[in-house]
Amino acid sequence: MTTISDDAFVRLFQERGGLAVVDGWAGKDTLALLDQLLPPRPGTDRNAAVGEIPESYWPLLAQIESGNRPYVKASTSSASGLYQFIKSTWEGEGGRWGSDMSKAFGGLQPSAEEQLQRAKSFTGKNAAYLRQRGIPINCASLYAAHFLGVLTAASLIGADVGASAEALAGPAATRANPSILKGKTVGQFLKWLHAKTGEWAR
Repeated sequence: MTTISDDAFVRLFQERGGLAVVDGWAGKDTLALLDQLLPPRPGTDRNAAVGEIPESYWPLLAQIESGNRPYVKASTSSASGLYQFIKSTWEGEGGRWGSDMSKAFGGLQPSAEEQLQRAKSFTGKNAAYLRQRGIPINCASLYAAHFLGVLTAASLIGADVGASAEALAGPAATRANPSILKGKTVGQFLKWLHAKTGEWAR
């Protein structure tokens, strides 16, 4: 029986899935592909978790991610719209993407209502995972999951405040978010998250 590390498994999954970045970080692209191949099974636990998502989260998320601009696109990635969906995550939630990669959603303009519904679908999966890990479902924990990917977020939120956030998140996540993770403790990350959302993740 062959045993490999979590990072090695993620890299193997990314390689087999044809993802552009093979880095061992289970971020949005990796989780979106996993959802396409193995969709989460609906169940009472997920339904309960969805019911715990505060309604105040959606306007907060739209303000943080896009300044409430429904068709804005990030300059460094495909992240688009109110909730800054990347292409793979949007398509993983059933959305369509156009062919013009210089524009938000590939040039398509999904309504604000569609963007909200797909954000709720995506966030429901994150909420269910957080609930399974015993992490409170609130604006802070949900935003961490949206921002870093739910696996990385849960690992950070559940760790000792003195632990290294950089080590727990891994090199790829740290390179993508150096001001938030590089050289930081979990306690410092949680304070940043509180300042961003107005709530504590635990």
